[in-house]
Amino acid sequence: MELHAENTGALTARNGLMTGRISRVERGAEAPDVAAKEMESLFATLLVTEMRKGLGEGFFGTGKGADTFNGWFDEQLGASIADQGNLGIGAQVKESIIRQQAAAAAQAARLAGSAPEGEVGQ
Repeated sequence: MELHAENTGALTARNGLMTGRISRVERGAEAPDVAAKEMESLFATLLVTEMRKGLGEGFFGTGKGADTFNGWFDEQLGASIADQGNLGIGAQVKESIIRQQAAAAAQAARLAGSAPEGEVGQ
């Protein structure tokens, strides 16, 4: 992929967006829901960004600030698509997180309640 000077600002902004979304994911009971929604929203945003590239100059032209408005548009449209949940990615991510949490909890319980190997409990 070849980077042009006008695209580096948009890439930096998009990387900041991803970092911000990841850091907003909280720990707790609702964490799988939040993480799944953010993942689906991020995927939808990237999908819209790539699809919009086929339009040529885009909805906001090519002038100064166009990449900012295009990025904002992509983010809003991606969030809207993710809110509908039609992609199904969020549900799969949520299930995966819940399975990983259950496996980690089971492993921790086994380690906390088990005797060292080779010893028989009395």
